[in-house]
Amino acid sequence: MNKFIIAVIYILISNSLFSQSILKKEMKIYQDSISSAKYGMVGLYKTKNGVQKYAIGKSSFSQNMNVDNVFNIGSLTKTFTAVLILQDIESGKIKLNDSISDYFPEELCQNKNVDLKITIEQLLRHRSGLGEVVVDSLFNQAFQNPYFEYNNTFLFNKIPKPTSKSNTEYKYCNTNYILLGYILEIVNDKPYSELIRERIFKPCKMENSFSYYSKNIKNVAHPIYNREDLSESGYYKFYQNYAFSAGGISSNTDDLSRFFSSLYNQKLITKYSFDQMTKFNVEGYGLGLEQYKINNNYYLGHSGDNISFKVRNFYNVKNQNLLILISNQYKDKYIMKVAKQILK
Repeated sequence: MNKFIIAVIYILISNSLFSQSILKKEMKIYQDSISSAKYGMVGLYKTKNGVQKYAIGKSSFSQNMNVDNVFNIGSLTKTFTAVLILQDIESGKIKLNDSISDYFPEELCQNKNVDLKITIEQLLRHRSGLGEVVVDSLFNQAFQNPYFEYNNTFLFNKIPKPTSKSNTEYKYCNTNYILLGYILEIVNDKPYSELIRERIFKPCKMENSFSYYSKNIKNVAHPIYNREDLSESGYYKFYQNYAFSAGGISSNTDDLSRFFSSLYNQKLITKYSFDQMTKFNVEGYGLGLEQYKINNNYYLGHSGDNISFKVRNFYNVKNQNLLILISNQYKDKYIMKVAKQILK
């Protein structure tokens, strides 16, 4: 009996040590390559045995990366926007089958490229057929020029020609979530930034999260591209007004872990809303969430890529393990290598 107890204790300790060391082990493999390229990566891995965090490389040319660094999270912002929409659906302010004409009346919003019969659900599922209004490029004037008109004007009237008829196919498009951000502001009569702070950041205790990216945020990681620091080239208005509700938020791994924990445990929305959120189309997209299949297991999350930031996150519904990886180089080629090894 004593030998059996000792064996069980040994297995439990071994499993605990393994889960607590695997993130560091897999990230260290690429430490030299990432450091020599002058950028960095932060990881958080949460299992039933605890939380491990690790950082490698550089947050700027003069600073080493640390586990508390703040990054722009790019399109992961869309999950936050979808949660706000679902909250307003629960309160009766919005319905999934509402047409956008309810919020953008034709006499005021005269853009012939926009079909006003598009619904809220079609925006959430990227089935609107709308043309892409956000050009994710280092040469985008909205990124480089604080006086550029896209940083200050209503983007509805800038939406280009549609790529397809509404509700005929899935096509990922930032325009959908920018319109959802405008709708949130219209029905709540508040800025998107305030809605995010009051209804997500504050209840989730996300004290290092912002509705925009700025080089002046404390402990912020600089965007590095081809060994060039872009922090002095960009302006916060690009993230606040242009990437906006499709890609503007900045956060760190601890705060994102708190957000995912609240979301996946239905503390931000009801179980019914979460079930709606996780009804995925054949492409693996739901209402602001993506579904991934890796090593024959399914995960929930949402990727994010913006001006030289890359975010990947994976939540295993069966065992509730959560992996978050963030890099300040969107051309990073190691995040998915680390992820696939850990998710084995």
